Parts: sequence; C-alpha cells; structure tokens
Amino acid sequence: MTVYYVAKTGNDSNAGTAHGSPKLTIAAAVSLAYGSTGNTVEIIDSGEYNEGDIEIYSNAITVMATGTNTPILDGLTATTTEDHAFETYVSGCVFQGLTFRDYRQQLISGWTSSGRDFILSGCIGHSFGTNAPYGQRIGGAGSAEIHDCKIVSDGGVGVIAYSNSKVWINNSVIGSRKPGTAAITSATSYTNITASFCTFIGSGHNNSNGRNYHLVNQVYKVINCIVSGSGHGINAYDSTYNLVEVSGDPFITWTSDSWDGSARSATTGEITGNPLFISGSIPGITDSDPDTGGAQEILGNIDIIAQDYGLSAGSPADGAGVAYNGVVTDLSGNARPDPPGLGAYELLATGYGNIIINVAAGLGKILDVVKASVAKVVGT
Repeated sequence: MTVYYVAKTGNDSNAGTAHGSPKLTIAAAVSLAYGSTGNTVEIIDSGEYNEGDIEIYSNAITVMATGTNTPILDGLTATTTEDHAFETYVSGCVFQGLTFRDYRQQLISGWTSSGRDFILSGCIGHSFGTNAPYGQRIGGAGSAEIHDCKIVSDGGVGVIAYSNSKVWINNSVIGSRKPGTAAITSATSYTNITASFCTFIGSGHNNSNGRNYHLVNQVYKVINCIVSGSGHGINAYDSTYNLVEVSGDPFITWTSDSWDGSARSATTGEITGNPLFISGSIPGITDSDPDTGGAQEILGNIDIIAQDYGLSAGSPADGAGVAYNGVVTDLSGNARPDPPGLGAYELLATGYGNIIINVAAGLGKILDVVKASVAKVVGT
C-alpha cells in the first residue's frame, strides 16, 4: 500500500509519497493512487481545493483528511463550476473527513453501477445539486454506506438509494433545501436499504399542487431516526423507534407513491413531537413553482454549517431508541447509552462541565468522575 500526500504547499512534480514533499492537487495524487490496489490519498492540511470531476479508475482507493484537518473540496474553479468532486468507476472507494460544496450535481458520481458502491464517512456536503434536481446517489451492485455525515442538497433529494444493493445510512443528518422534495428516497422494490440514527430534514409540502411529499420515501427499514419539516413523514416497510414532526401525516402506509398516500398508526417506539433541536430549523418554506428556477424558488431554511441539529434538554428523542447493529457512538463521537436517543445526536450534558463527582460520605474521597446529563440529574 502506498500513501500519496496532498497539501497546498505541495507541488505536482513531487512524487507525493513523502509527507514533506506532497502533491499540490488531489487530482494528481488520485491519478497515481488508483494504479494499484489499497492505496490512499491523504490531505494533510485544511486548505481549500478548487477541483472536481476527479476520476477513479481501475482500483478502489481511500481519499481522506489526516487527523483533525478539515480540507474543503470546492467545485468553483477559475474557469467553471464542476459537476462532481469525484467520478468513480470501481466499487469500494472510501471518502473520509472531507467537506464538499458548490458542485452542480453530486458529491460523488458513480459512473458505473459498481462505482456507486462507496463509503462516505465523516463528510459534509452542502450547496450542491443546483444544476438539476440532483441528490447524492449511492448503491450499485454490492454494498455502500454513508455514516457520520451531514449532507444537504440544494437542488433535489438529499440522498437517493439507487439500487437494491445493501445500503446503510447511519448517524447522519440528511436533508434537502428544495421545497416539495424528500430528504431521502429509494424504491419499494429495493429491500436492502436501511436508515438508522439519522436526522432527516426538509420541506416536503408543495404549495403549487398541494402535494405532501414523504420526507423519508420508500426506504425499506427506518429505525432510531428523527424526521422533521413540512409534508408527510415516513414511508417505510419496517419503521420502528422514530420521532416525527411534520405538517402532514407522520406515518404513511408503505407505497410506491412519492407523495400523499394513506396515513397509518404509529408502530413500536414511534412517537410524534418537537425534537427540540439546539438551533436547527424545522423547515416549512414552500415554493409556488418549485420546478422553475429563479427568484420565486425559495430554498428551505436549512443551514447545515451554522445550525445545530443536536438535542436540547427535554427532547422526546432522548432515550427513546433501541440498541441497533452495534452502533455505540453518535455523529459527534459521543457514547450512545442504552437505551439510546433518536436521531444523529445524543442529548449532551449541560452545565458544570458535564461532570458529576461522586464522593464517599464522610471521607471526602472521590469515588469516580462521570459524564452525565445535568437535565436528568437535577432534583434527584
């Protein structure tokens, strides 16, 4: 395995295999990395890389940020706005710790069916999809994952599960800023799509035709999630332990329709109510003509960078979930208790440094120091 390093202080004439002599562009490093199996491209700074349509042929690679670095891939170059950050032709690519913005279509474009089988881990994607009603498509012929990510599309559905491969979306905030659009969608024939511990946000109601689009649409299994916004809530075959706050019906009988449908009763662990986000919007802006661009298209009030979709004290999502598939941390890396909370984030402790000190009576001896939610402890 070879590691190719990238930094804004680098030079593309460098071999890129030494930390002190990196490549300047991600594209130059990738073009070498996919030449053999198991190679990695590491971005070793937090620079802004105005690149796009970087092709990955032949062999799967990993493209990642190093340590606490937060590099940004921006589709606005000196001459154009790129369609995608990467174009993948092989399965198994991993993208980790990257921020994507200003791409006209998708973040990662699978140019073959197998190319859509990739992993997005710890990534942020926003301000994309404006060229057409695009969302991030994932899933081809094998397996694919999105976990610990924040992805919000401006132009279409946030995430589209594109085939019946095994797709798992976990510990993520997924949304769309386009009114009359789902946050995530799939198809009723795709029975291997699972969403767990996610927060889905969007404006599903369309004023022009009165339709209520399903914010979570035709996703086979939905568990431990929060769904918030306008329109209808969850259209899933297997839906348990979810919190929904929408303007329409929270739960929809499994249907191949993307809007309206028949309301159903809540199943095991399903509840409704305000999730009490720390500062995140509950989208409700709708558009009288969402299929036509211009001033009349008002994007849903979601700002994935500035807003905080964590939970405030008293949230009904706190402790309302069920242990699932070995998930033990949330999107921020905080431990999930048993029972866990719903959505991408656990309720964090507030006040007193989030610390409780247990002292042995009469001895002054500290027995242990533990993190806890002050909201749960006050008065006990």
